[in-house]
Order: sequence, then C-alpha cells, then structure tokens
Amino acid sequence: MAGYISKDFIHYGCGLELNPSKVLQSVPHSVRKNIKKAGRAGIVVRRAEGKPVDINILRSMWYDPSDPNIPAALSDSDYMFIAFEGELPVGVCVLLPSGRHLFLNNLAGSERGKRLRVQDYLLWHCVNYFSKSEFDYIDVGVSYRPSLYRFFTKWQTFTYPVIFNKPIIELPIKSNPFLPEYFQSQPDSNMEMKTLNLLRKMTGGTEITFTPDLKSAKMICTSLDADPKETTFDFPKIDDGKMSIISLPDIFSCQFGAIILNLKIGDDDMWNKYGCLDVFKRRLTLSGINMELNNFDKIISRRKSNYRYLEKLFMIDNIRPSDDKLAIKSYFNFICDEHKRYQNKLLEFGIEHKYDKKSGEIGLPVHQNLKNDHLDYMYAIYRGVLNLCSEWNHSDKYNNYK
Repeated sequence: MAGYISKDFIHYGCGLELNPSKVLQSVPHSVRKNIKKAGRAGIVVRRAEGKPVDINILRSMWYDPSDPNIPAALSDSDYMFIAFEGELPVGVCVLLPSGRHLFLNNLAGSERGKRLRVQDYLLWHCVNYFSKSEFDYIDVGVSYRPSLYRFFTKWQTFTYPVIFNKPIIELPIKSNPFLPEYFQSQPDSNMEMKTLNLLRKMTGGTEITFTPDLKSAKMICTSLDADPKETTFDFPKIDDGKMSIISLPDIFSCQFGAIILNLKIGDDDMWNKYGCLDVFKRRLTLSGINMELNNFDKIISRRKSNYRYLEKLFMIDNIRPSDDKLAIKSYFNFICDEHKRYQNKLLEFGIEHKYDKKSGEIGLPVHQNLKNDHLDYMYAIYRGVLNLCSEWNHSDKYNNYK
C-alpha cells in the first residue's frame, strides 16, 4: 500500500495546565461525570517504577502490544501511573518530561477500565499530582484521528499550533519584507525627490547618498577611510551629524538600495570614481518606498505586534526573547535547548532566519508583511521538534476509523 504522509499542515495540539481549579472550569460536564464515576468505583492510582512488569501491563492494554513506540523501560525522571480496581490494573498513564512540561506518551485502559472512564480519572490524578511541581502543563498531544482528537480537546485548557512534515508546496517566509505583490517595474519619477525630502525630514540628515545596495555603501565608506554605523533598525533617528548607513530592503518592501546619511556624492563621482551609479534603480526604489515612509508608524506598530505575538507563543514553554532595544523590531531572538534541531527544521521548511552556531541563538523574522498565520507556522515547526511523537516509528497498524 502506498505510504501517504500527512502531518504537513498546521494542526492544533492540546495543552493541559496543572491547575486543578482551572481544569475543572475548563473541562466539559461529561469529563467531570467520568471522574466521579471512577472515584465511586474505588479506583486507586499508584506511581509505578516503569519496570518490565509495569511495561507489560501497558502493553496488555495498548491497541498494538508490539508497538515499537512503547518504551522498553522508564528512567527515574519519567512518570508512570497505574490505576487499580482493587488489585486489578485497569489503566496506565506514562508522562515524559520535555523542558517545562510533561508529554503524554501513553494513556490506556483495559476493557473494564474504559467502562469506568479510567483515562479521564488518570489525567485528573496527574493534574493534582503535579499541581505544585516544577512543570507548567501536560502536553496532551495532537491527533489526526478525529475520535482521539475529540478526547484530547476535552482536556485542553489552551491550544498551540504544530506541524511535523514539510508540505510539498512550501510556505516561503523571508527575513525581509519584500513580497511579489510589491514588485513594480514602472516607477513614478515624481516621487524620487519627494522621498528624498521625506527621508531628510525623518532622519535629520541634510545630506543623503543613495547606493544600489548595502555592499556598495560599505565599499564607498571604506574607500573614504570612514567607519560609519549601520543604523538600519534604529531608523528613523535624530541625526547626530555622524555618517551612518541604512539598508532599505531590511525595513521596506523593496528589493534594492541603501542610503548613507551625512554624505553627499554627486552622480559623476558615483559613476566615474565608485562605479555604482544606478539612476533607474534609485528612482525605482525611492518611488516604491514613498507610501510606506508616509505610514511609517504602521510599520513600527506591526513589527512590535508580531514580536509580542511570537513572545506569547514561546512563553508557553517559558522561552524568553533575548534583550532587544532596537527602535525597529527585526527578529525575535531567543535560545532554546533544541536550537540545533529547530535550526535544521527551519532550513528544511525554507524559513529564512538568523542562527548563531556558537551561542545557539535563533532569530525569527517579525517584519510588517508577516501575518499571524506566518508566525503560527514558524512556531508550529518548533512544536513539531519539541513533540516527542515526532521521533516515533510508524507501526503500520490501524484500528477501525471509528
């Protein structure tokens, strides 16, 4: 049979906060009834060591006793709970630590346990057991099987986006804000001087030299024995009279251009001395960014909003951004334990980003042309890395669809 591979779209996993009062307010009435039903039956839950005899109890209740994803043994830091009716085991739950949360690796009940709704009772026991622990929540998980997913969603107190596999048609996310729909080939020649005047007003620089790209700007400054600051993400700024460079495509939806503040080079010298005069590219670029310059507050606001959105997502696992005091938010920079695996996944998915091999710091773009769906996508890739089932072997065993 052909091996269809899914899990290549954003799905939403279920997180269960370890707060008993909040959980009782969140779960549906049917779950509360199930908890009471198992309690009245005298179900007792005990922590097990995860020895082979305990694993065999799990296998006896699991849909596939030979499933290669069942752990052979548990470590001292893993958690296994067995529910008993008298001395008869009727349910098993296995939780594995993953950063600040616990991953629900297995949850199973015997036929008797299922009639007693022991799975709900086990999860409720775990919420209380870990309510004062170092863990923040249980990752109940995500399922592509509707019936199982319905069970997961009953227990969610929050959701998170997750994706495991790269889709055939990729969603390209660039580190700069240029998009195909912003492409233009017929510039408005009347806008060139208006844009230069607007740049002078916004930056405070009376002299401005346009260059085709950042490389040309740096080459010119080097030839002048000048060492200007690259102040791209401090734009706009009150001019301090010193020479500085601003890369336009890093801020605006354009393909080309950099400006050197407090330096004036005429077109003759740009052509004859520096070999980088491009009148048409200058006109194209300055014409194209005029509207964004006139709405610059919206660029700043959107980038800040994107930054806060990613911050909220990564705070699910207590990952905080690196200190960023730039006037224009450019990247959401952070360090996580799984930085190398996440970096590899970002490359696989075609997501442009920054990565410092030495420190492990990753930077995700937050420019103004990214929507919340794009931000969800980048975080969903991280959750796919974090989710322990991403390392499972497919057992090729299917129960009925139901």
